Amino acid sequence: MDVSTREPPAKRYRSWTVFLAAMVSLLVLIVVPSMTARRRSEEVYREIRAIQQNYERNQGLLDRLSRNMFLISIAIREFLLDDAPESNRDYLQQVAARRSDMLAQIADLRRAFHPRETVTIDRLRQELDGYWDSVLPVFEWTPEQKAQRATYFLRQEQRPRRQSILAIAEEIGKLNAALYHAQYEKMDASARRFRTDIDRMLRLAFLAGLLVSVASILRIAWLERRAFEHYQEARRNGEELRSLSVQLRRAQEEERKVISRELHDAVGQKMTALRMALGGFERLRHAPDGEFGERLAEIKGLTEQSLRLVRDLAAGLRPSVLDDLGLGPAIQQHARLFSRHTGIPVHVTVRDDAGPLSERQGIYLYRIVQEALTNSAKHARPRKITVVLENSPDRLRLLVSDDGDGFDPSRATPSGLGLVGIEERVRELGGSFTIESAAGQGTTLRIEMELKEQAP
Repeated sequence: MDVSTREPPAKRYRSWTVFLAAMVSLLVLIVVPSMTARRRSEEVYREIRAIQQNYERNQGLLDRLSRNMFLISIAIREFLLDDAPESNRDYLQQVAARRSDMLAQIADLRRAFHPRETVTIDRLRQELDGYWDSVLPVFEWTPEQKAQRATYFLRQEQRPRRQSILAIAEEIGKLNAALYHAQYEKMDASARRFRTDIDRMLRLAFLAGLLVSVASILRIAWLERRAFEHYQEARRNGEELRSLSVQLRRAQEEERKVISRELHDAVGQKMTALRMALGGFERLRHAPDGEFGERLAEIKGLTEQSLRLVRDLAAGLRPSVLDDLGLGPAIQQHARLFSRHTGIPVHVTVRDDAGPLSERQGIYLYRIVQEALTNSAKHARPRKITVVLENSPDRLRLLVSDDGDGFDPSRATPSGLGLVGIEERVRELGGSFTIESAAGQGTTLRIEMELKEQAP
């Protein structure tokens, strides 16, 4: 089981960016098809309107062309019936103006049609030119010539040419209607394609919107599940903290009880015996030398035992050798005391190739070794324990191994103060904490940390 105490970088779940992207996507899916449909519908309307206007303009030109043709015919007939010689010029100007208007209308028609469809318009222009060539000499006739030739000219010259021009104009009208229907069919096909594109775009928008909605719902559900898991974890952590607080208070009380019992039972008894021995020592002033010396040796022994007990209690609370000689000797001394009290041999190997550790590093690592040895003796029933301390200039490695019962790390939870204390101390030192164990194969506690300047 690898229990790393380095804090992983906190993940920041920016859910608002997900929701913002989802909302923007939905808005885009709504706005883009709408704008596309509006733009395309405006284009279709303009095209239909242009087709209608083109048809109406061409039809208007043909109507004006026919009307001018009839007006020219009427003007020529009136001219032939008018005997006044001075009116010839007026009639000629009137007919010439109508002819110029018709030429302009033919030019407009030619521009409105495709080049391959202008053959009929060219025929109309040729017929109009031929009609004008036949009509122009009439305006030079004298009244006598008018009387003699008018009837023949109107029946044999003017009427056939006029009918031919009107027939061609009607043919152009049919061509204009055919062009209008062709353009309208083309426009209708374009409108059908537009409707198909709109339907496809709406389906895509619906599917994309559905996808965005489903993704948003799944994201919200995931966030709710994460929030609930965090709530449960916070609740469990709170319960664990309360449990650990209770255990800590109990441990403190137990430690005080042990210290109090040691002071009362051991030191107190030694001091009482010493006081009684000193009380009787006065009476032995005139006793034989042998008895006096024997009693004096007894008092010295009691004094030494009391001092040893006090030193042991002080070493348990804060080993002076740690401050005086460093971590390695402190661990070796504690291993000797541990072996003497428990009967379990502890082999300590120290490879110290670096300078002294900081005060916090030293006391933390010393307490870790203390806790590891206590846990091993309490739970593993080992035959021997090995402690290895390797201290290089840039890295420290600490191993505590036993050959005890072992356990399954996957099922172990650091609920007691021992492992929790070790883990907390390693975390504060910025190291990594690993437990390797298996049932019946012993346990190895491995701690590694980089050495750098730390606050004392």
